[in-house]
This record gives sequence, structure tokens and C-alpha cells, in this order.
Amino acid sequence: GDLTQAKLQLEESLRMKRSLHEDRNHPVIAATLHALDLLSLQAGDLKKAREYLDESLRMKRCLHGDTDHPDVATTLRELGRLTREVGDLKQAKQHLDESLRMQLSLHGDKDH
Repeated sequence: GDLTQAKLQLEESLRMKRSLHEDRNHPVIAATLHALDLLSLQAGDLKKAREYLDESLRMKRCLHGDTDHPDVATTLRELGRLTREVGDLKQAKQHLDESLRMQLSLHGDKDH
């Protein structure tokens, strides 16, 4: 597919969602930021992917507070993978450890 066109459409979708929700933290905006991260990764733009993930994580933490939540754990895992890919192993380990701790808190040792 055409990554550039897909990213442009998703960025326009993000603008509309921000406008609709008056730039407040909202799950649909956080999810769109996460989707933009994936497209940026596919396009090889690691810097932009990191920006989208950082904002998505900030928003999800604001929405869910200190409560462990699957969306926060998923974003932390993605941030861990991304920071590992750019060579920041210390930061990657922190993100991955927090994601794992959260997943274990949510699901225990059960398969899910």
C-alpha cells in the first residue's frame, strides 16, 4: 500500500478528532497516535514514531491514572521495542520491564 497516503489520511483523522474532542485527552486520539506510530515505523521514520508513542503514552496515563491498563502496557511495550531499535537499551529495558509488570498485574501467569 501507499504509506505516505495512509499517513496523510490518518494525520487528517487525528486533526479532526483533536478538534472534535477539543484537544482533551481521549482514548480515540491516543489510539490514532498509536496507529500513526506504526505507519511511521513502516516508513522508517523512527523519530516521528517515537513522538507519536510518547504522546500516546502520556495521554493514556492521564486517562487511566496510576491504574494498570492493557493500553498503557501495550504502548510501553512498543516504546521498548522502538528504543531498543534505536540503540537506547537502558530506556528499552525500563519500558519493557514496566510493560511486563503491568501485564502480570493484569493477567497473572494465565495465558491471554
